[in-house]
Formats: sequence, C-alpha cells, structure tokens
Amino acid sequence: MPGIGIVTNPNSRRNRRNPEQLRRLGYILGQEADRHEMTQQPEDIRRVAEHFRSKGVEVLALNGGDGTNHVTLTTFIDVYGDEPLPLIAFLRGGTMNTISNAVGIKGTPGRILLEVSEKYHTGQAFEVTERDILRVDYDGHHHYGFIFGNGLIANYLDAYYDTPSRGGPVAAFSVLMQGIGSALVGGPFAKRLFQPFRALVTVDGEPWTDGESCAVVAATIEQIGLGFRPFIRCREKPGAFHLLAVKTSALGFGLQLPRIRLGMPVDPALVPSIVAHEAVFTADTPISFTIDGDMHRAVGPLRLSAGPRLRIIVR
Repeated sequence: MPGIGIVTNPNSRRNRRNPEQLRRLGYILGQEADRHEMTQQPEDIRRVAEHFRSKGVEVLALNGGDGTNHVTLTTFIDVYGDEPLPLIAFLRGGTMNTISNAVGIKGTPGRILLEVSEKYHTGQAFEVTERDILRVDYDGHHHYGFIFGNGLIANYLDAYYDTPSRGGPVAAFSVLMQGIGSALVGGPFAKRLFQPFRALVTVDGEPWTDGESCAVVAATIEQIGLGFRPFIRCREKPGAFHLLAVKTSALGFGLQLPRIRLGMPVDPALVPSIVAHEAVFTADTPISFTIDGDMHRAVGPLRLSAGPRLRIIVR
C-alpha cells in the first residue's frame, strides 16, 4: 500500500523543544513508520524523495516550518520532475507557519497527522486546496516557495532573526511595532527597514517598474504573516502570482497597513500591483531576498515564474 510519508526537520525549534512529539508521529504512522524520515542535510532530502517516489507515497507530510517546507519541496519537485507530487500535508512543525495559516490549516503536528491518517485509511475524502508554487532562478540556482520578497521584507526578516528569541509570533509582532513607532517619528530603524534599492523589473516581457523601490514582493498565497493579506489577487489566474512594489515612505506604507490587514486593495500609486506569469529583476548591485523566510542573495539577474501546482490538504 503506497501510504503516507513524513519528512521531519529535527532541527526546527519546535521539534527541538518537543522531541517526544517525533516519537508520537511514528506511533501514529504505525506500520508505515519506515516512512518517517529525519532530514538534516540536502542529500538526506534527495534520498528520501527518491525513496518516497519509488514507493508511490500518496501523502507527503512535512513536519517543519516555512523554511523547511520550501527546501524540502524544492528537492521533491526536482526529483519528481514532470510527475505530480503527492498530496501535501503541512504539519506546522516550525516557528514560522505562514503558509499553513494562509490556507487554513490548524492544529499541532500530532493532531494534524492523526486526522490525515484516519481519513486516508478509512477512505474519507480530504478537503484540498490547489496552489501554484513560485520558482526563483538566479546565479545558476533555483528554489521553490510561496512567498518572495526583497528590500523591506528582507530587512524586516534580518531584524526579526536578530531578536533575542530569534523568531516566533511575539518577536515578529515586536519588530512590526518597533518599525511603526520608528516610522511615526522618522527614526533610524524605519530608515533601515525602508532602505531603497534600484532595479528594473520586467513583467511578462514588458518593463513594469524601474528606479527605486522599498520592496518588490510576490506570492501565490494571500498572507505574508501576522494575518496581513496583501496578495489578494494571487489566485486570479492559474500559473501566475501576485506581484507588488512598495513605492512609498515608511509612514505612507504604515498608513496602508490597516487595509492590508483586512485584505483590501491599497493605493496603486503607493503600492503598484500586477498579476504576473514571469518577472525578471535586473540590478547593478546584488539583491538580498527571502523565499518563505529563508534568506538568499542574487548577484546576477533574478527570475520569478510559476512552478508546478500543488494539492494541499486543508483537513
């Protein structure tokens, strides 16, 4: 029987804090416990992907946070090639679980796996959402994920990872409040976050924005974290993503936050918006950016496109 396979990142903070949870997941999996794999190195993930593909695993459960999931999915997509991936179950095993929050997944890893396993083995239908995943190409590398951001987004994450707790919802909210307070008085922290960068961004072969921006962000899910929903057009077209540029000051952007929190359109003069199949960034200086919370740096041109469409179990 093909069954369920779990990929666990034992180094995620949540898993380090609760090692007993890893044993519980094995108990839930039962006779399929040989498909509960711990991955610590990229080569581990490739080995597991090849093993799961050969076994015909039908549900791929990912026990980590956003960063773990994006690294794991990148390798699985490469290994599976043109073959569709199994159904994806995000178990929310990390500190940042923005993707699972965005698609409506709730619960602890054990509870989610128990419900998935029960439905699978009793033949009940899953509630599934389909989402395209972003592909990011740069300097001979490629990655897959759901949220891309540079400028403000990358700067915010740098500050977030520098907090004493090194992450978590409280730290994320604290950095946001610090940024808003600094913006109101024109302080140095807001200036650090909103340090502009210069790049030409071409969308579907046509110039879209040139000159300075505070950020260019893209996603195939609505949320970016803490319940903020800037990507309200992310499912407007299949095989596409919602692309936004921040062209305003820290204060101007702060005034738009209530609308972003409510998932409402924002002033297009301040935050231009477009649904794209491809976006190419060309800059004179390296571009620091994030994919699902992981930090990267591109020296040459950077290209965003839509990757394969994934089927994600909601419940």
